[in-house]
Order: sequence, then C-alpha cells, then structure tokens
Amino acid sequence: MAAWLDHRNRTWPDTANPYLLINRRTAPRLVPVGRNFPWKGIALRPQALREDRILGEIHATGDDIRRICDLFGLSITGATRYLKTVEHPDLTIEGERVPRT
Repeated sequence: MAAWLDHRNRTWPDTANPYLLINRRTAPRLVPVGRNFPWKGIALRPQALREDRILGEIHATGDDIRRICDLFGLSITGATRYLKTVEHPDLTIEGERVPRT
C-alpha cells in the first residue's frame, strides 16, 4: 500500500481525484477507475485478495474476531469461518499458529 501511495504521489502530485486507485485517464478528473482496473490482464481476483487480507489480519490480531468483523464488515459467523480455516489442522504448521488470547 505504501509503495502504491508513493507512486501515486510521484506520478500525479497535484491530482484532486479522491479515489485511492487512479490511472492516467482518471487522475485529472474526479471519477473512479473502471471496474476492471487493476485486475485486467492479471490472474489475481479481487475476492482472493480480500480473503488473503482477512486471513492475514486474523494472524496479525491473534484471532480477534471483533476486530475482523469491524475491519471487513463481516458477521460473527463469517469471521468465525475464516478463523476455523486458519486453525484447520491440515493448514497449520506447528510453531507458527497464533495463540488465542
């Protein structure tokens, strides 16, 4: 995120566009980029990126379900499903599991 913000500020230092993601066509205007930007031409899906960030945040917060719900707009049930994925025995490596607090 920091790298993108640095690039955005270097490339379009005077833009008034309030959106996080901009490109050469939207920088001088106040419109968002198209639905497919930046996903066009790459294999990464937005949903996969979101799922990865949720799982990463679960690790970083020590399984704080409340924080996950607040940060990502998930229900308790939804956040618990992600937590169970992280804790699944087939996916955990001994010594790397974040203990519950």
